[in-house]
Amino acid sequence: MSEANHSITPHSPNPLSLKPIRILLVDDHPILRQGMRQLLELYGGLEVCGEAGNGEEAIMQALAHKPDIILMDINLPKLSGYESSRAILTAWPEAQILILSNQDDPHVMKKCLDLPVKGFLLKDIQIDDLVDAIRKVQAGQNIVLSEELSARLQKADKSQAEHDANILTEREREVLSALSKGYSNQKLADLLVVSPKTVQNHLYSIYHKIGVGSRSEAILWAIEANL
Repeated sequence: MSEANHSITPHSPNPLSLKPIRILLVDDHPILRQGMRQLLELYGGLEVCGEAGNGEEAIMQALAHKPDIILMDINLPKLSGYESSRAILTAWPEAQILILSNQDDPHVMKKCLDLPVKGFLLKDIQIDDLVDAIRKVQAGQNIVLSEELSARLQKADKSQAEHDANILTEREREVLSALSKGYSNQKLADLLVVSPKTVQNHLYSIYHKIGVGSRSEAILWAIEANL
């Protein structure tokens, strides 16, 4: 986390609730946890109810205290933040977990968001922005990402879709493009000058390669892949 402004003054209590937002800090660096606790508790309406220094402790603390928000690092001893988050969400699906990490790999972000955690933040975040993210999650916002991370994730998804599109043959790409226009198998057969059976074979091959099971899923995939 970036250095805090020494002129920080306590903020007014959280307007969304008379009860403080209870936070569990999970990080393997005690000094970082201590600094975060001190900074967060400068803000009204926030209360650090527990700390954990490894993945196993994180699970035990989360299930024992049932905090409103869990701030979870990724790189942890014994169990990673991803594994700990998965275990917590399996035992307690209502858990609200915010990943706070040094890792900015889009694949790591997507893996965590698929759990699903409530957001992914980098440790160089400003304390005001971190508090804002905590309050947004507590207020019901599903996913909290910085604009930078959101753009990076979208770019990675687009690149992956374009890469996946290359696994199709030219004819399969042609079929999928026509399919996205809503054409029936017979119409596709007429356009491609092949039999409806051949069109069906192409569709089966496309579904298998891109990992979908229906026309609508294939059309959505084609849109994402810019076909």
